[in-house]
Amino acid sequence: MTSLLSFTPSTPSLHLPTFSNVRHHHRLSPTTLLISYPHPLPRVQILYRAPHAPPRPSFSASALRAAADGLLQDAGATAFVLAGAYGLVLCFDNLTQRNLLQQSLSRKLVHILSGLLFMLSWPIFSTSTAARYFASVVPLVNCLRLLLHGLSIVTNEGLVKSVTREGNPKELLRGPLYYVLILILCALVFWRESPVGVVSLAMMCGGDGVADIMGRKFGSIKIPYNQKKSWAVELGRDG
Repeated sequence: MTSLLSFTPSTPSLHLPTFSNVRHHHRLSPTTLLISYPHPLPRVQILYRAPHAPPRPSFSASALRAAADGLLQDAGATAFVLAGAYGLVLCFDNLTQRNLLQQSLSRKLVHILSGLLFMLSWPIFSTSTAARYFASVVPLVNCLRLLLHGLSIVTNEGLVKSVTREGNPKELLRGPLYYVLILILCALVFWRESPVGVVSLAMMCGGDGVADIMGRKFGSIKIPYNQKKSWAVELGRDG
């Protein structure tokens, strides 16, 4: 009874493997020490897996066909407008050489029709983002043409007579050159997305050209501070 009441719990002893026991049971070399851990060591991933490359966009056959059709449409429209612009200038050139039209009237008619017909040709281009660049090729070709003739690199008396006032090739580097630069600007910046380009071209081509024609015909009253202008053309340019 006394022994039962005086029970004292014994503390468990910690038995570590000694070198002699390890050598005796496992027959290891003297330089080998075996230590057991209660929990397994954590696994360390040494190799790094590279992230997957983003998938390449796949273009369907219908999308590629639509893009090709748009390029063909824009290229054909550019060729058509170029031929029309060249034919327009050639037509008035022939009329001027045959003395069927005065040089000043021919020049202003080309001034009016070139920009307006170019603007009216925009709907025949496609709806792609590259359409405006194809359209701007037309005034760009005319710009290069004016530079070549204005710098007297290439001579064309018919073009000079139908476009300039006094028949001087250097005049091509002023008004006519500014004219085609505005066409390029309106095509690239405004295109069919903003009415600003349409209004600007209408004012530059129609307003300015018609004001000159009407001023020369009906402008009899000169402006006191500028005798080269008349009242009928005060809203436009010189009469």
